Amino acid sequence: MKKQTNIRYFTVLAVLLAAGMSGYWYSTGLPLPQIINIGFAILLAALPIPLWLSRPVALARGAKRAAKEEEILLAHPAVIAETAKLDTLVVAKDGIVTEGNPYIAALVPEGISQGALLGLAASAVRDSSNPLFQAIYRTAIERRQHLQRLSAANEFPGYGVEALINRSPLRVGKGEWLQQEGIEISANLLTKADQLAQRGQTTVFVANDKYCRGIIALADEIPQDNITAFHKLHRQKIKLIMLTGDSRRTANAVRKQAHLDEVCSNLSPQDKVREIQLLRAHGATMAMAGSLDSDTAAMAAADLSIHVGALPEEPAGDMENPARPFPMTFSIVLQSGKLWDLSTLIDISRKTMGIVKTNRFIAAVTWLILLPPALGLLHVFGGPFLPPFCAAAMQLTAAVLILLNSLRA
Repeated sequence: MKKQTNIRYFTVLAVLLAAGMSGYWYSTGLPLPQIINIGFAILLAALPIPLWLSRPVALARGAKRAAKEEEILLAHPAVIAETAKLDTLVVAKDGIVTEGNPYIAALVPEGISQGALLGLAASAVRDSSNPLFQAIYRTAIERRQHLQRLSAANEFPGYGVEALINRSPLRVGKGEWLQQEGIEISANLLTKADQLAQRGQTTVFVANDKYCRGIIALADEIPQDNITAFHKLHRQKIKLIMLTGDSRRTANAVRKQAHLDEVCSNLSPQDKVREIQLLRAHGATMAMAGSLDSDTAAMAAADLSIHVGALPEEPAGDMENPARPFPMTFSIVLQSGKLWDLSTLIDISRKTMGIVKTNRFIAAVTWLILLPPALGLLHVFGGPFLPPFCAAAMQLTAAVLILLNSLRA
């Protein structure tokens, strides 16, 4: 929109310049046919045709190259220009930094058996869409644990699940949340949770009534491809920040393993949105890659939103824009599922914007060559006015040069 506004301003300026200078030369006594030629020459010389061509073709070529070579889909070609300006990448932990396939690494019961602890937790979280809770439920089913019948259940995103079993409250989630609800957690469990968190594992506390019955520790591997991608992004001067709902110890352990710059922990989905807004307020130009389950609001608050993986299915009956290939929530879709492709897109974007700068230089040189003789600067010193056909030919030459240069993107 800003670019289109600039084009309009230049067009209006060209018209005013042609009218104003034609009036000036008419006042000097030049014949009307010559004044008409002068007006047309100034208008043709000042029109921003090369400037208008400097950007769209190059961006379209860059977007096509990203889609063809790297299977990267963009919401619109202008994403290329925005990607070239990125200085910060914000990532979620689960499914972005890690593989997104959490598994139970340890069961630490207190006063009950491991099987009973797993069964209690699975009973409460059976209807949750949280990947960690799904892993707990799936493991309980695989191990054929007895699941109790729920009377009611309520999920608090970013904190945990509260369920009612036989008129007794059952809570599964963060230790801090359980303590806020008045649950007693023994010093032994808190110490064990810290030890597990230092290994990068996520600890889920399970409480029945007013007492914590144990901890379920979940782990998720960090792919070597992601670590390699983070190294390349660092070389491209991209700052890497992780936002997660995990504890500070778990988050710091993952940060060290993945070689990230910063981490913000113990965040709810709303807290993540505030962190994004704070980063933008400090002048960061950022993209965010997160989870569809809990990070859509935070991704929408970033300059660019990134979906890592195959395209989500388009909801049926979308009549507003049936041709769009994916929900417009995402600016960038990395279909391969690898963050490495983002660094490739940054390379493509920066090269494309370098070509756009060259195109703008060609447009500026064209104006510098055409405008002085068109305005009559040479006539002041006894030279001729620029003929309209010469202005048109020069503009056409500049347009061809810009188009050929744009094809390199």
